[in-house]
Amino acid sequence: MSQNQNAVWRDTPDLVAEVWLELTSNHGHEGKDFEVHLKWGHNMQTGGLVHKEGIKTWLVTPAGEAREIVLAPGGPDFYALNFLTPVDGFYHVVTINSGNYVMDQEGKYLPGTRKEHPDADQAIFYNQYAQVILPVGHGLEDVPGKANMPLEIIAHLWKQWRAGDEINLQVQFRGEPLAGATVDFVCKGPGGYQNWQEMTGANGEITLIARDPGYYLIVVRHRVPEGEEGVYDERSFTVTLWFMVTK
Repeated sequence: MSQNQNAVWRDTPDLVAEVWLELTSNHGHEGKDFEVHLKWGHNMQTGGLVHKEGIKTWLVTPAGEAREIVLAPGGPDFYALNFLTPVDGFYHVVTINSGNYVMDQEGKYLPGTRKEHPDADQAIFYNQYAQVILPVGHGLEDVPGKANMPLEIIAHLWKQWRAGDEINLQVQFRGEPLAGATVDFVCKGPGGYQNWQEMTGANGEITLIARDPGYYLIVVRHRVPEGEEGVYDERSFTVTLWFMVTK
């Protein structure tokens, strides 16, 4: 990745870059520690370390209890999130990265709001959500708990996925199905890097046939014309869901 590309991504975080979470194993074990990696870039291609300001991360336990997780140093392109998994079940790890940027009259993207850039053509308040579901235990198959994010990818059923499985999902915005949303799919596996788009149906639903083993990332973006006078004109939402598919 070139430095120029990294600079562009840092200037346009909600347009061409997003955060996502990756598991370090396809499942955890009761009573053990687990580590999740927080990454930033575009379509599962990392772009260096994202700024930590504006990032919050939390864990939803199988019992539905939520608690904050602290970001720790990891590697050159990720932060580490470590937590204990005391019981079997599905753990939902969630991150939000939020902030403001503007596009000036020359088409350049700058951090800040209309307060700092009153003559900007656009001012956006962005909210990027990342989610990953960790099975703790073997042979689990259940409906994971919701993380209650404004923009969320809901699974009708979750398990340790295998090649050939059908994965049924629904995109919701503020608790309601989001129809006609563009969904980016990415797969990295033995067959190489694949990237394609589909759209949600009338009920916000979309089905993925996981034909190949590998790492998958789903990305959904949505904008709403909600502003704060003198600060920003629109709100931009992004959500990612990462998971593994084995042979």
